[in-house]
Amino acid sequence: MYHSHYYAGLSSIDDGHRHEYNGRTTPAPSGIPHTHYIIGYTSYDDGHTHYYMIQTSVDYPVPGGHIHNISGVTQITEQHYHALQTRTTSAY
Repeated sequence: MYHSHYYAGLSSIDDGHRHEYNGRTTPAPSGIPHTHYIIGYTSYDDGHTHYYMIQTSVDYPVPGGHIHNISGVTQITEQHYHALQTRTTSAY
């Protein structure tokens, strides 16, 4: 069986602005140690977006399921990038 998680967050402030990002992780097997990827584009702010593809941490248990940490950076657009750091929602 496979599952995925939702995620959402605000990027770091760089070059005087920040971006929102959200989506659903790639699917991964349930019941074994695993990671996911988050892939997408940030919100359109200050005239541009940023692409990101970041691997999550290995799953760790929380009451009622498990979550993953997300930590990485966007691709460079207009000579800057943003850090993304959040957690996924729980999966059962």
